[in-house]
Amino acid sequence: MTGRIPPMPAFPPADVGQGEHGSQPWYSRADDIKFLDTVAIAITGADAVGLPNASDHLEHYLENTGADLKLDPDRIMNDDPGLKSHFDAIVTKTVREIAARMGTASSTDSITADFQSAWADYTFANRDWFLAIGSVEASACGAVTIHAPSGGDTEPRIVLDYQCHLFDRYNRDGEKETEIAGFTWTDRQLGALHTAGLAKEFNMYGSSTVKHFEGVLPAVDQLVLPPASGTGTPQR
Repeated sequence: MTGRIPPMPAFPPADVGQGEHGSQPWYSRADDIKFLDTVAIAITGADAVGLPNASDHLEHYLENTGADLKLDPDRIMNDDPGLKSHFDAIVTKTVREIAARMGTASSTDSITADFQSAWADYTFANRDWFLAIGSVEASACGAVTIHAPSGGDTEPRIVLDYQCHLFDRYNRDGEKETEIAGFTWTDRQLGALHTAGLAKEFNMYGSSTVKHFEGVLPAVDQLVLPPASGTGTPQR
């Protein structure tokens, strides 16, 4: 048996946005109001060219509520295998560090520990998720029982339960350009909708289903996570 899986860590500091919501003076908002129409059209275009998540997140921004948006890490890992590999590396490295505490323990020894990894940045390779989120913070939390090597094994055997967590803040604080469905704009233009009070930044986060693994402790470059599953949509 493993111990209790710790909860998601406290959110990391978010990137700085372009200012307070609605902080622009009213007389400087005419260009933002005009640009809002362009972005609204782009939302429909994004859906049409196969960018549903970019469309959903942009639409949520324009709803101007600032309400949190729930992410489904299982579904996102299925769409972007690089994120799965990122979590594999986090989990395996963390568990190997715990196993190293055993040193030259006898074959009858075992330890049980829980862990909560630091947030680690990942940039999406999948274009839809890149446009929807860009880069995201990832953390893995779990509980593991590690048994010293026995029966000819050179590595410990482990029993592991864990969850994967994601966090990001939907904001625009740079100068880069974004193209969606033939429409191109800068971060500054999109972020100005927030300071004009026409859209509102929000937090995105979510946790995976609980994963289970039993077997010989993998090397850092080997995969731990079972295949990701889930076909749900973002939950608001």
